[in-house]
Amino acid sequence: MKVVISNSRKGWGGGEAIAYMLAQGLRGRGHEVVVFCRAGSALEEHVRGELPHEPMLSGFDLNPRALWRSWRALRRHRPNVVIVNTFKDARFTGIAARATGIPVIYRQEVDQPYKNRPDYRIYFRWVPVRHVVNSEATRRTLLASVDWVEPGRVVLIPNGIDFARYSEGAEAELPLPRGALAVGFVGRMEERKGIFDVATAWESVSAEHAKAHLVVVGRGESEAEFCSRLAAAPRVRWLGFREDVPAIMRALDLLVVPSHYEGFGLVVAEAMAAGTAVIATRTSNFPELITDGIEGRLVPPRDPPALAETILELLHDPELRARMGRAGRERVRREFTLERMLDRHEELLAEVVAEAR
Repeated sequence: MKVVISNSRKGWGGGEAIAYMLAQGLRGRGHEVVVFCRAGSALEEHVRGELPHEPMLSGFDLNPRALWRSWRALRRHRPNVVIVNTFKDARFTGIAARATGIPVIYRQEVDQPYKNRPDYRIYFRWVPVRHVVNSEATRRTLLASVDWVEPGRVVLIPNGIDFARYSEGAEAELPLPRGALAVGFVGRMEERKGIFDVATAWESVSAEHAKAHLVVVGRGESEAEFCSRLAAAPRVRWLGFREDVPAIMRALDLLVVPSHYEGFGLVVAEAMAAGTAVIATRTSNFPELITDGIEGRLVPPRDPPALAETILELLHDPELRARMGRAGRERVRREFTLERMLDRHEELLAEVVAEAR
């Protein structure tokens, strides 16, 4: 099949990682894949020299220039199907593809409702022939939000990761003293990721456990405020954006993911595959990834005291951390591999293309 994967975000996050893995994986299975992306974006940096791509998406919603560029690129590549990965892509590549008669699959990455507005009916009822969600939680949220999306058009395909990339290899050398315990936060620095809950919880953790060090990996719009709130806190290590996340995951003693909501929370599966115990919030799909007390711990969202208490509990119990790490690795190996995700997407693509003939 000829497939276009469209993602117009400038930065890098779970959605962009999945778009990149889908493009690479489908191409590796013999499909022709072209990536539509924003010029100068993190996704363009990843696909440059590896995959055919069109760096031409930008501007406001329904930007005539972006629509024209999308339409021309689609006419040039003539794909059998288009996968769009963001709301903005539905307004760019999605509209252009639908107008050209090319079937569109929309991936709803985040556990957020659709709005019951006329423009949303166009973008998310008229444009896509299927909605792909990566968790049962997101599927429930989507279907509860509007009555104009048919349940049969919503397909659950959990995200997957390259299991070997995270489960095998050496640990990163972290800038920590001997005997330190590394508590990690890895992700985009924005409020919904619970970064300020981490800052508040760290006041208690750092006061109670002298060997605990907070390791922060990532960038984001709220980075300056996050840094400010932790400015006076002891034992905080800022690593910035890193390409060696698998090695960092293996080096951590514990990962905290206190998001207020998510779509899938790819970072949780990555840590689990690395054999690292995880503390996540009891929200969105995290209970689908973690059975509380087995692969990790679940705490209420927006509850820094509960987060701090659970961090300290696991820091004081290395055997429990190791047991959770083993259980998490096995859970990802069984259920959340890249191969499993690619299998499901191939089945859906074949179904959609067959319907369009």
